[in-house]
Amino acid sequence: MRTAIVDDHTLVREGIARILTEAGFEVVGQAASGREGWRLVRDTSPDVAILDAALPELSGVDLCRRLRQRGVAVVVLSMFDDPEWRAEAARAGAAAYVLKGDPPAALVDAVRRAARGEVLLPPPPPDASSLTAREREVVQLVAEGKKTSEIAHLLSRSVATVRAHKASAMRKLGAHTTAALVRTALDRGLVCIPNYKGGHEHP
Repeated sequence: MRTAIVDDHTLVREGIARILTEAGFEVVGQAASGREGWRLVRDTSPDVAILDAALPELSGVDLCRRLRQRGVAVVVLSMFDDPEWRAEAARAGAAAYVLKGDPPAALVDAVRRAARGEVLLPPPPPDASSLTAREREVVQLVAEGKKTSEIAHLLSRSVATVRAHKASAMRKLGAHTTAALVRTALDRGLVCIPNYKGGHEHP
């Protein structure tokens, strides 16, 4: 069984790789960001990808959506047991949501069952946010502190298009400032950044 690991902490990646290897899985590669993870999976075609919920550049949830479209099973890792994060992972098509504080056996079991096509997450409630994939991607990069011109370059879009996506996201989330947009998106689990402390201490 071929697996890929995407986490922005080297020690965490190495620890997961060791656990999976000892359990008999093949680790085809590791990546430190969402975009690196996307390239890794395109190049290696694993059966299961293990993703950190809080990835730079492209969130774990949005990467999960992309990978599911390619038929790759996904196990999401998180440091925080938050119902909203679990719901977002379920909406994105993740098979399982494993806490980083869980025993190694929990991760091994989740990966094995995900590879068999099992879904361990309950059906999520309806998504009231209605942000498009592109809007979430823009808001993710805004949350990381990137300027509009940088986002336009990263996404190969015009500055005007990026501004339009941001404005649309602000309307949908009822945010009147960039700070409010980021805070609301983070608290609802629509985007994520490491070490964010808001309404919850998210992953």
